[in-house]
This record gives sequence, structure tokens and C-alpha cells, in this order.
Amino acid sequence: MPGWKVHFDLVADLSRQGRREKIAAICAVTQVLTAIPIPPHVRERLNNLNIIRAVRGTTGIEGVELTEEEVADVVNSEPSAPVLPVGREREQTEVRNAYALIQRIQGLLTAEPDRPLTEELIREFHQVLSQYISYPDNDPGRYRRHSAVESGGSFRYPAPGEIPGLMTGFMDWLNRGRGRSLDPIVRAVAAHFLLVSIHPFGDGNGRTARAVECYLLFQARINVTGFYSLANFYYQNRNEYVNRLNQVRFESDPDIGPFIDFALEGLIAELEEVRRTLIDKVRISAFRDYAIDRLRIAGRLGTSPGERQLSFLLELGSGTVAFADLLGGHHPLALIHRHVGSRTLRRDLRELEDMDLIVVESGIVRAQLEIMDQFTAWPEPFG
Repeated sequence: MPGWKVHFDLVADLSRQGRREKIAAICAVTQVLTAIPIPPHVRERLNNLNIIRAVRGTTGIEGVELTEEEVADVVNSEPSAPVLPVGREREQTEVRNAYALIQRIQGLLTAEPDRPLTEELIREFHQVLSQYISYPDNDPGRYRRHSAVESGGSFRYPAPGEIPGLMTGFMDWLNRGRGRSLDPIVRAVAAHFLLVSIHPFGDGNGRTARAVECYLLFQARINVTGFYSLANFYYQNRNEYVNRLNQVRFESDPDIGPFIDFALEGLIAELEEVRRTLIDKVRISAFRDYAIDRLRIAGRLGTSPGERQLSFLLELGSGTVAFADLLGGHHPLALIHRHVGSRTLRRDLRELEDMDLIVVESGIVRAQLEIMDQFTAWPEPFG
């Protein structure tokens, strides 16, 4: 069985396959999105969503199959509270550990944005990720003392005796050597590749490597709307993620381009998702202000009909509701008209429709959010 020899002469030829253009696009859209004014409550919701997706992604790659809603339930519960069914305690702990580490990384870099990554921090990351779990041959925060073979049996990882020297070499590469001169995005992805290849711990190497990548991306200001991670993209493309890692491992060419390309494509895809989510949130916020202004001009604010109409719009947001459910009282929005008859409900909605604030199609009511497009030139998709 071949052994994997870790070397630190990695290169990433930015002139090949449009890599430089991809990096430029990522930096440009990051600057654009960062400049968009976001209300604090919207920023907080987006940050939490990014964190939930990162937790789901990094644990999902390792086999923890939970929905975003289940992950949110776990991280929002009391630390000792059981959330998942009996028999899934380990998954619950892995999710809580991943969440705790993200909070730690975000706190560290918010307090000290230029704090260098150290070997001690990497061991701390692993300790947080694997605490309270009895993994075979794993000691949280300590390097492995046994030999390790790739899960498919294709190769051996470096021997335990090599790990201290390799980690010293890794830190030199990252903070003083060739890694320091790389583009910050490429540096983060290359660090991920190197650490997962060194495989310094008994378990949790992938999660630790992705946490290191998160740390470096956050430090490189690729943190639009709060915390950000590529873990969700890797999770959605698990097979390709593993294939690209292995492809680079067994190439004699030190150019780690295939994995870099994959990560850059992921950043573009993920930032486009952030762009869409952010624009939707900003559009809703702007629409609410617009609706208030329209109702004021129409002389409706301060009147009973106007207050009902405004409450309806604010509660509707970007959702939809069947008109039949409003009439039948089968939807929470029906509570707004619970003290008036169906004729009043119809009149309120007709007036909102006449003001172009709602659309009623095939019995479904929604806010006419697209009316805001006439006032704002939203950033175009990129990539």
C-alpha cells in the first residue's frame, strides 16, 4: 500500500483555466455585497443561517444526515437538552461541537482580525470538535499515536512519528513560507488540503481542516453577512470533493489546481446564493417602507382598514397564502380580519391590489415585491 508523502512546494498557477478571473469575481462581489446596507436584524438572521449551513455541511460530510431545521433545533437548545431521538446522541454532540467551534472562530477574529493561525489553535479546534465523544483511537487536541489508512484503503497517511515535524513544516509554510505569498483565498484552500493530508489526529481531521479553511477565509474578509464557510458546498458535492482531493494527492505535478478550481467554483456558487438571499431580504425591507408610504399617500394610515392592510403586508412578507384559507380562517393571516366579514376582507385585498402592493393569481395571494425592481439596480449574478 503506497504512503502519502506530504510536501510543501505546492503551487497554484493562477494563469491557468481562468483562476485569476474567478478570484477577481469573488473579491468584487464580496466588496459589492459588503457595501449593501443591511439592517442589524437581517444581518443577524443571515449570519445565523450561514452558521447553520456550515454546521450541517461539515458534519454532513462525515455522515451526520440532518436537515437545516434539525441542526437549528440542536444548536438553539440547551447544551444538555436531548433534541434528536434516542440513539443519535453522538450526532447531536458533533453538531453542538461544530457550532461551538464556529462561535469560537468568529469570536477570535472579531476581537483580533489579524490573529495568526498557530499550531496551538489548530489543536484547540480539534479539541472542541471532538470533545465529549468517544472516537476510537482519538485524543481531543492531541496528535495521533497510531498508523492510519485512507478509508478506502488506497494509501497510508504519514506515520505518527512524522506528524510533529510535518505540523512544524505546515506552520512555516502557512505563516512564513510559500503559503504566505499565495492569494488569501488560495492559501486557505491549500491549507485545507495540506492539513487533511497530514491527517494529524485520530479522528476529525476533515472537520479540523475545514475549520482551518474557515478561519483563513474569514480572516481574508470573505465573510459577507457574517460567518462564512465552504463546508455546505463540499457537503452538497461530497463525491466531487473527495475525488478532487484524491486527484491532487496522486498527481506528480505540484500544482493543486483541480482542488483550487473546485473550491473557487464553490465560492462563486455560495456567494451567488448569499447574493440572492441578501437581495431578497433587502427587497422585503424596502417593500415594507414602500407599502407604508403608499398607504400614507392614500390616506389609509391611522385608519382601521389601513392598519389591517399594513398588518397583512407585514405578516405576508415573501410568503403566499390561499385566498380560500383567508376566507375559511385556516391561516394565521386570517386572524387580522377575524372581527370583520368576508366583504371587508375582499375590499381590503382589492384596494391593496389596486395599489400594486399584492398580486392575486389562481386564488393565491402574494406581495408584489418585484415592484421594487423599478427603483433599484440589483447586482447581476456573476461567475
